[in-house]
Amino acid sequence: MRGIPDRPDAEAALRTGQRLAWISIAYICSTVGLLFLVMGGSQALKTEFVEDALSLLPPIFFLVSDKISRRPPNRRFPFGYERVVSAGYVGSAIALLAVGLLLFLDGAMKLAIAEHPTIGGFALFGRVVWTGWLAIPVLLWCAIPAHFLGRAKRKAAAILYDKTLASDAEMNEANWQSAAAAILGIVGVAFGLWWADSAAAVLISVEIIRSGWVELRTAVGDVTDRSPKTVDEKYDDPIDERIAEFLSGQPWVKDVVVRVRERGRELTAEAHVVPIGPHVSVDDLSTAQDELCRIDPRLSEVTIAPVKSLPEDVAKARDPVEA
Repeated sequence: MRGIPDRPDAEAALRTGQRLAWISIAYICSTVGLLFLVMGGSQALKTEFVEDALSLLPPIFFLVSDKISRRPPNRRFPFGYERVVSAGYVGSAIALLAVGLLLFLDGAMKLAIAEHPTIGGFALFGRVVWTGWLAIPVLLWCAIPAHFLGRAKRKAAAILYDKTLASDAEMNEANWQSAAAAILGIVGVAFGLWWADSAAAVLISVEIIRSGWVELRTAVGDVTDRSPKTVDEKYDDPIDERIAEFLSGQPWVKDVVVRVRERGRELTAEAHVVPIGPHVSVDDLSTAQDELCRIDPRLSEVTIAPVKSLPEDVAKARDPVEA
């Protein structure tokens, strides 16, 4: 099926990812609603509320981009729509980063002017209960299910090679950190430490800024044809080396440079090949292309271009990156 890797478990992983995305949307709506009810004048709860609201973006983008990326190529978009996920994610990453910076400045300002939080209470069985105590179980609800949702999404993302789903999983798994910071802030206020609330808000906003920066760097790298990285963005993907190694082992190849592009969940590769002799068999090219597409299920297209000598800009693709 177009838009997903050609693997037996990919379709099942896609259905799992879609199901988890819908579960996440419903779950996040519940956390946002509960936080709205209990946040009062707490800066930490306000920041956690905004972070949870922003975490609606990745599952929504995953569902929308999955539908759009399956559209076939046409005259206007001859390469298809696979890159829609990266293009859309640039916008969401910018929004996440901008909101994180605004929340950081807001929390830091409240610390600087020593503004004390106002957290009210509610009547229960003839007694007034401080809302802060009610916020703690709400924050636990924000953290614990999100952690397990993130773990499940990470498994599906690895199979699909879907960085939107992987980023969503990372945000889910990191939610316990922001929720823990908010709990510490609320407990600090309960014991008379007025600054604990704003300090917790600053810590949460720093996590939002970090997430926004990582996602922006990933999305911009994808749309500017950076060399592919693993789905967790930690390492360079060795796919170009595997393709070059295969082609270098062919008896008709003298030299080769491989360049690989990411297109959503798929990869496309172009190989400039200097043949040993003056002629290259079309059958040799076709056989090599077919075998290359089988070495990795993410490879949807491999173009082999025979050349007399490597173009200068192509040869630079194997130069080491300057620090």
